[in-house]
Amino acid sequence: MRRSQIACIITLSTLSSLGIGLLGSIYPIFVLNRFSASVLDLGMLATVFGLVSALLKAPAGKLVDMYGKERIFFIGVILSAICTFAYLFAFDIAHLYLMEFFFGVSYALQGPSRLALILEVSNNGGEKGLTLGIFESAYDIAGSIAALIAAVIVSRLGFELLFFLCSGFHIATGVLILKIDKTCLD
Repeated sequence: MRRSQIACIITLSTLSSLGIGLLGSIYPIFVLNRFSASVLDLGMLATVFGLVSALLKAPAGKLVDMYGKERIFFIGVILSAICTFAYLFAFDIAHLYLMEFFFGVSYALQGPSRLALILEVSNNGGEKGLTLGIFESAYDIAGSIAALIAAVIVSRLGFELLFFLCSGFHIATGVLILKIDKTCLD
């Protein structure tokens, strides 16, 4: 595997993780503070996201096969950006259930396409385990750092800036996947 491939994988996984990771750690606080929701609501919201994502990953994988991993990944991250931005306009717990449904759709679209991209890179170099390990490490490191960054941002500046940042990272990931030089991955 070439250095340019490693750089592409690390960049893609870091941006993707920041888009999700900044929000994930503080989401329960946002829900409980802004909507006077219960712990049961938190569990139900997580269940909506998880079930929708799980049930749609196989059909999303078929879409990846039909339309290409870059296109489906792009649609997934742009949908995530829209959902994240929509938090700014949510004023009822019902809005959150709707957003979690669409977040589940977006995550389902991203999962198989992201894995197909990583596997394509590893097939060219023959190092599947190493490629997946690099991606997962970068993803987890960025997500872990994002939790701390999110806590600082929310405690000092509020949730609104965080939603803008998350949307921005999703958009940057989408632009990267469209603009990425094919020779970087081949």
